[in-house]
Amino acid sequence: MLNAPKPNIEDLPTKAQLFRSTIIAGIGAVAILVTVVLPAEYAIDPTGVGRVLRLTEMGEIKVQLAEEAEADRLLDEQRALDQSSSLLNSVFGIFVGAAHAQEAWQDEVIFVLEPGDTAEIKMTMEAGNTVTYA
Repeated sequence: MLNAPKPNIEDLPTKAQLFRSTIIAGIGAVAILVTVVLPAEYAIDPTGVGRVLRLTEMGEIKVQLAEEAEADRLLDEQRALDQSSSLLNSVFGIFVGAAHAQEAWQDEVIFVLEPGDTAEIKMTMEAGNTVTYA
């Protein structure tokens, strides 16, 4: 970049050309927003192009999944409030939780590693659970 020749003033765009290019880019961005992004992300299709391109269907699925996720989140919050609301449930849960842990789901995976090989096992667990491996 240090050895690049300095451009001539005549080669540079004028303020009017830059302004026109900016306006055209803004119009293009709004057009893409209205015809592609809104139908695909939010199922809002003011022009009807999203329905033709089947983008509105994708947006409807996303909106439905978001509503279901929010309903699940609210249900989980309600369950957490219900569980923490009673001291008796907490005390009773200690004894039942210990008995239930013995009946927990079990799985066995066997594999042989050669010298220098590695393996990685990933687990998804709830807080407070334990895993035993050998």
